[in-house]
Amino acid sequence: MDFFLLYSKKFLLYWKISDKQRVHTVKNLIIIGIPRAGKTTLAKSVAQKIGATGYATSMISADALIGGLTQIRKRNFFYATIYRPVKHIIPFMARSYKISLVRDLHNMVARFLAEQADVSTVIYEDAYLTPWQAVRIFDKKRFKIVAIGYPNADIHQKMADIRRFDGASPANRKDDAALQRMITNLVNNSRRLAHDAERLGIPFIDTSTNYHGEINKFTDNVLNFLAD
Repeated sequence: MDFFLLYSKKFLLYWKISDKQRVHTVKNLIIIGIPRAGKTTLAKSVAQKIGATGYATSMISADALIGGLTQIRKRNFFYATIYRPVKHIIPFMARSYKISLVRDLHNMVARFLAEQADVSTVIYEDAYLTPWQAVRIFDKKRFKIVAIGYPNADIHQKMADIRRFDGASPANRKDDAALQRMITNLVNNSRRLAHDAERLGIPFIDTSTNYHGEINKFTDNVLNFLAD
């Protein structure tokens, strides 16, 4: 049994199932979607499904990579002493910072995933990628893309779920009015995502009402999807 595990804030999870590991033949999976739609749940479910068949599997999260890039930037003298204090009081600088951070993330991810895909099946989940960007960045001969969101969610039910399950998360610390605005924006973003995914021929998983059922349905068929 050959076993290797590298794990840092959900950054990379890799395992080799057995010494008779299967040849890496299935395509890699890019999961894009809205926060709280089920990207990480789907990624973990798919990783377990593929890993159980004997394929080496890597699961990578954009949020963890963003966290790593942020830590690197904090060590920069100019950022720490000038840019960081000011960006919290000047909205334009805050937006500019986020845009540059996501741009750096995707420049890094495009190369890293291409190389990682040579040795394992990659499952990458990202809330910052649009369908148009995903199609442009990833080679369709090696990667398949799926989008996930909740365009038909009941806003008040979504709020109730956050209040019930999210503990002390930033979302749960919002008052009701702010939380409702946030969820309304995410539902509207889900509708735009579903529209763009349809235009580009990207499968869309709607977790508005049947969260676990829709994720399980995709997972059950994922090997056929990635072999196509």
